[in-house]
Amino acid sequence: MTERLWQLDCLRGLAVLMMLVSNFLFDLFYFTGVLNPASGFPAWLARATAGIFVFLAGVSLTLSYARPTARRQGFNKYLRRGAGIFALGMLITLATRLAVGRQYVVFGILHLIGSGIILSYPFLKHRRFALPAGLLILTAAPFMGNLRLDSGWLLWLGIQHPGFVSVDYTPLVPWFGIMLIGVALGGFAVISPSPVPPKRFIRLFALCGRHSLVIYFAHQPLLWTGFWIWQSLGAR
Repeated sequence: MTERLWQLDCLRGLAVLMMLVSNFLFDLFYFTGVLNPASGFPAWLARATAGIFVFLAGVSLTLSYARPTARRQGFNKYLRRGAGIFALGMLITLATRLAVGRQYVVFGILHLIGSGIILSYPFLKHRRFALPAGLLILTAAPFMGNLRLDSGWLLWLGIQHPGFVSVDYTPLVPWFGIMLIGVALGGFAVISPSPVPPKRFIRLFALCGRHSLVIYFAHQPLLWTGFWIWQSLGAR
């Protein structure tokens, strides 16, 4: 099986739409102070969006590993893919450090997915352990979230230091647990490749899902430019 599955692309496209709305609300607060994204609907939307992306990443890993060519390539395939996405996450770290200062992204969703792809490899080979491991990580999340260290060396694991803030923080605990659940349930996603239905909204969602990484990188500069222009015009 070499073709992309439009069903997964469509779900990922839905997550892209949720991401656009979520980040618009965040930028609206950043520029105007309206509708705090740290609570209520904006906070729920941000968490749900991240959860869908991470879960689908796990499902996609299982479906990818089901291909004979992927198994022949072995760990190197997932190491390269994970390292590449993690490197893109580091670009986000640099960009947000320049743009928002101390709230910059230390370990965001691209860092998580990149490292998660690498860490998931043993579970792809022994998928029966993925679900219990994922549930164990989720169970450990409240305990890890209450721990505090004076340094930020374990932020990637979910242990914060006092006063830590970030515009995007998705540490391994609990989010890698969601990815492992996706890995476990991906084995039940027996979907045969088929043509995308002719309905326009399905094709649009599938298109967005296929290009989710490009949209992820492009949308914030466009949103910030739009808000900056709007703010500049309003100040006149």
